[in-house]
Amino acid sequence: MERLVKNRHRCLRSGRLTVLCLTLLFMSLATVAESAPPVTVTLDPPSFAVDQSAILTITINDARGSIAELPEVDGLLFQNQRQSRQQQIVIGPHSSSVYSFSTMFEVYASRPGTFTIPPIPVMIDGQRVLTEALTVEITPAAEDSQTTADIEQLAFLRISPVKEENYLGELLPVEIKAYFRQGLRASLNSQPRLNGEGFVLTQPAEQPLQTQEMVNNIPYAVLAWSGALSGIKEGKHALSFAIDASLLLPSNNRQRRRSTNDPFFGNDIFAEFFNQQQVQEKKIQIVSKEMNLQVLPLPVEARPPDFQGAIGSFALQVQAQPVEVGPGDPITLTMTVEGTGNFELIKAPVLSEAEGWKSYQPSAKFTPGARPGQGSKVFEQAIIAKNSDKTAIPAVVFSFFNPESGTYQTLQSDPIALHGQDQNPEDQGKPLVSHEHDSKVGRQQPKATEAPEEADNDGHKEPETAMLNLGPLHVRLGALQPQITPLFTRLSFQIVVLLSVLLLVTLTLLKLRVSLRTANPALSRQQEMLCLLELRLQEMKHTREQGDVHNFLAACRKAMQEQLGLLWQTEPEAITLADLRQHLAVEAPLLTIFATAENSAYIGSTMSSQEMADYAAQVERELRQLR
Repeated sequence: MERLVKNRHRCLRSGRLTVLCLTLLFMSLATVAESAPPVTVTLDPPSFAVDQSAILTITINDARGSIAELPEVDGLLFQNQRQSRQQQIVIGPHSSSVYSFSTMFEVYASRPGTFTIPPIPVMIDGQRVLTEALTVEITPAAEDSQTTADIEQLAFLRISPVKEENYLGELLPVEIKAYFRQGLRASLNSQPRLNGEGFVLTQPAEQPLQTQEMVNNIPYAVLAWSGALSGIKEGKHALSFAIDASLLLPSNNRQRRRSTNDPFFGNDIFAEFFNQQQVQEKKIQIVSKEMNLQVLPLPVEARPPDFQGAIGSFALQVQAQPVEVGPGDPITLTMTVEGTGNFELIKAPVLSEAEGWKSYQPSAKFTPGARPGQGSKVFEQAIIAKNSDKTAIPAVVFSFFNPESGTYQTLQSDPIALHGQDQNPEDQGKPLVSHEHDSKVGRQQPKATEAPEEADNDGHKEPETAMLNLGPLHVRLGALQPQITPLFTRLSFQIVVLLSVLLLVTLTLLKLRVSLRTANPALSRQQEMLCLLELRLQEMKHTREQGDVHNFLAACRKAMQEQLGLLWQTEPEAITLADLRQHLAVEAPLLTIFATAENSAYIGSTMSSQEMADYAAQVERELRQLR
């Protein structure tokens, strides 16, 4: 019995002790809850890099409030993200629920350094409360993870092999391939271009051929262009090809370091959802390996006299129509040059015997082949026999330089027999009446000074055309009536007044012109272009009359550079054939003339007086149309 009583007292004492301990614990928790500050501010992480961000959290404890406004800090940017609410139950003598409201902002930095976030005002129950100031350290951004070696694995250029030694003006077919790692998102910003001097690149097609290749067991998407190189300067030259592109690469920019206690920002599902934004555009220049090419001069020995700069391998076909002609009838020669080479510099083949034949300026039409440098060029030329004893068209010759064999070759067609129409035997061997050939309508018009008089059916000759519609001559003077005329009616006075008025108008126009030129730079530029053009035309005329082909082509080239330089607002000496191809149409005559002049400076050129006259007329016509 006593034992039971003792156990009971012992249980009562232990129960009272347990209740006392719990009471003290709850009272301490309530004291802690009541002593918590009304607003707190944290930054996670307290230090970050420029290409990263942090989370600024403002928490209002056990009260309702709002943030008045965020301070402006030079170099920092705040972006509102979200708000959250948490509840904490405090058990004590007076049990209660404690609520906390948190507002989170994402913080970015524009530059490294140490920044201070000043106290942030918060309105709590109508009272203004300030948070603590925070100091944040911003470190420089980490280096780009994409190194040059990585980029070279993603994209690179390869050039088909070309001969290390080639001749001046020789056309070298080249294939340019751009490789991009399969699945890589990329875009081109330019066409392939040539880096280096001494060569020109025929502009490849704008739309490349798209294929796929395996390189070191890695799949690549390939863009291929076909073009051609041509050496324009003797010596050894270092060349490379380049192309501009943009790659979309995985980005380390704005990597967020979130608190592991934040379930919203710590969830990886949001990073996966916005994965399409986790890339950056990187503009790169893809450059091929450097090549060293040697340009050799054309040999002078055994150069044919009719060589005009054609380099390559060609075949010649010649046809004539009609072959049954009468005295003075024109004949159309169709000469086709086909093969592989520099067709831009190929000129029409010539007759082996020009004596006794009158020839006209030929027309040309080029048809490209499947690869750069391949094709055919058709020349059509009208010829007329000066004498009636011509029974065959002499052979047509065409000379070119073959770079494969390193020798000059001359192609010669067979003579084409002519079948004459019926004519008076007395006219055999007599000079034919000269005709002017109209190539557009295909008719001949005899010159008026050599046209014979036609007779009617009665044998009477018709009067010459020059004697028709002439007014009769007055041989009688008529009556004279002397009289005094006023001064203003006299012709001399009227001429003086008219000249004075014209002089006044001219001076006014000149003054107006000067003021307009001063206020209008475009008008001044046009006037300068006109003056320079007239000067170059005189120089071209002088060199053409002297038969100086080299200086004539140099004057043509300088005239084009000066006019286009003033028009494009660039230095005339810096304008090249590539610039003309970029700005002018493919069929523009200035392209052919400029290419001929440019090559003449290195390999020389031969031209007839008629060809120089045609070139001068084309240059004048095309340059005057530029304004």
